Amino acid sequence: MKKLTALLCVTALLCGCSSKNEKKDNGGTTASKTDSTSSSASTDNTEPTTEFDDMYIDTSYEDPVEGESIDVTEMEDVSWDKLYRKELEEFKKSADYDDTARFTIYDINDDQIPELIISYGPMGNKTYLLKSLNDTDYTEFNKIENCADLCYIMKRSLLATFRYNDAEHIQTVQLYRLKNDKLPNVYSYQLTDNTAKVNGKEVTEDEYTEEYNHFFEGVLKSIGMDHSFDDDIINAALGYSKDWKEAYCAVLNDYLKYKKENDDNHFSLMDITGDGVPELFVSGGYHYAPYVDVFAWNGCPVPVGTFGADGTMLFNDEKNEISTKFDGPSITSGSIYTFNNVYKFEEAFTYGNNENSKKNDETVEVVYYLNGEKTDKDTYNKTVKERTAGKNYILGQDNDITEETIKALSEGKYKEPEKK
Repeated sequence: MKKLTALLCVTALLCGCSSKNEKKDNGGTTASKTDSTSSSASTDNTEPTTEFDDMYIDTSYEDPVEGESIDVTEMEDVSWDKLYRKELEEFKKSADYDDTARFTIYDINDDQIPELIISYGPMGNKTYLLKSLNDTDYTEFNKIENCADLCYIMKRSLLATFRYNDAEHIQTVQLYRLKNDKLPNVYSYQLTDNTAKVNGKEVTEDEYTEEYNHFFEGVLKSIGMDHSFDDDIINAALGYSKDWKEAYCAVLNDYLKYKKENDDNHFSLMDITGDGVPELFVSGGYHYAPYVDVFAWNGCPVPVGTFGADGTMLFNDEKNEISTKFDGPSITSGSIYTFNNVYKFEEAFTYGNNENSKKNDETVEVVYYLNGEKTDKDTYNKTVKERTAGKNYILGQDNDITEETIKALSEGKYKEPEKK
């Protein structure tokens, strides 16, 4: 607690006058303790909201992540950017810091104040640190350890930890919900070779799948892995770049330094929100696991999601929809998304079939799905054709990431996407 108190006292002195102390109307920006307009704020830190109760979560099952909180209501000019800068600087000096360390700044509880999530450690065994500021408290939560991944479920505003015990064939998934200064474990799933459990109670495989799919719906975002600890990207993530071009250049330099060699990264820029500032689409991993990372502009580059498929995303400007498609040796699938004003992707339509499996195994039963529900072939083909009709901009591969293209972007020059 002494360390936390000292941190906040120093930060309050450093804040001074900054536009970042003013809360904005979306999920990736700033807030101060003096502007208490957040709809998520509550004087009751123990009872779930009605909206959360409607999710049918068994809140009697709780294994909370503990943390230390400090009241910031009497402090002047407390802002998330100053607090998180101090946290990042202190972590770089700690024994835990190494070349695996990354961080994310993103609003995970819809209160318009972003959280800081730091990750470090080898793949499959990562540790996560969560820092959260709200209108009344600043909280440092205890380490979340031994994780294969930490994900954010956009539709539910829930965190999910994934842990795998390969020796004993155990998979454990836990759901957490951040509300004010509390981080309770509100749901838990576990699979072994012989059993399936939900909240510690043994269930059938069908019951497990139904419970699991109820919450793991829509877009998931990996948390804690978006940025390195280089000074330029820290400044950009905290909102200290002079404009979107400088911030996106910092993001691209991060890829050039740490990922380009293995992932052959490219990028596209396209304004999909109509605010006059383009979003950044960075593709890579073509040889092993293609992806597209998406960043939006909100005074800082907000990492809003990662999508797989073939290393591209499609944008239909007439429908204002983003889509992805995967055509593999066994299955064909696709999703259509919209992007809302709180920096989240919403899944509008999904489809999939396993027709390709028939090529290798004539005994396979071919099935067709629309929005997770089985359907017949004719309905499937008709619906997919209607929903995917039209020309799209292809995003992710217009510009190679090199020192030259990054310099050109800083001058406002880049190859624009084409509609096909």
